[in-house]
Amino acid sequence: MEDRPQLWFRLPPGYQQFDPAGLNPIRERAPEWAYALDEIFRHGTFYAALGLHRTDVYEAVATSLFTLSSTRTLVSDPQVAAARALISREGWVHWTAGTCELRTVARTTAAAFTTGVLRCDDEGAATVCQTACTFLIPGTPTLITATLTSSDLTQAEAYAEILSAVASTISFEEPKHARAPRQPTSRIAELIT
Repeated sequence: MEDRPQLWFRLPPGYQQFDPAGLNPIRERAPEWAYALDEIFRHGTFYAALGLHRTDVYEAVATSLFTLSSTRTLVSDPQVAAARALISREGWVHWTAGTCELRTVARTTAAAFTTGVLRCDDEGAATVCQTACTFLIPGTPTLITATLTSSDLTQAEAYAEILSAVASTISFEEPKHARAPRQPTSRIAELIT
């Protein structure tokens, strides 16, 4: 899509937004990653953020990828769009569903909320946990999918809670209240460049 959909949300601390241009330093230092990084912004992705999280297991640092993507649809009913998204995801060949349910975003808009594991049969392919929330922006042909993906399968439940919290902040109207206090500067950008 050419225009970014009118949508507001809030990510928790620990996430650093990035765009294709911001990935240039990584491309230069690790050219073997270039294709995979460019794939993030194909297929309608208009927002991406990398999250770093400390786990209880060996006090390791896990990563997650938050994305927002959009696609046009002929469906105009938000409830139908959400139900179709649930049915579609349940039919994915490499998907093992954990949760598939209808919820709401922006107080009244139906959304498909799914959690599960993606396993690819390709040699060297990663197995990841993924949580997704898909909804139609009312009055538009724009279907939005928010995903949170990580290779840390032990934290799948925590990632589902994170995306659920982000989904609860989604709004289709620009917030009228004062902006939230600025979060502390994240060191993620320093770590990945």
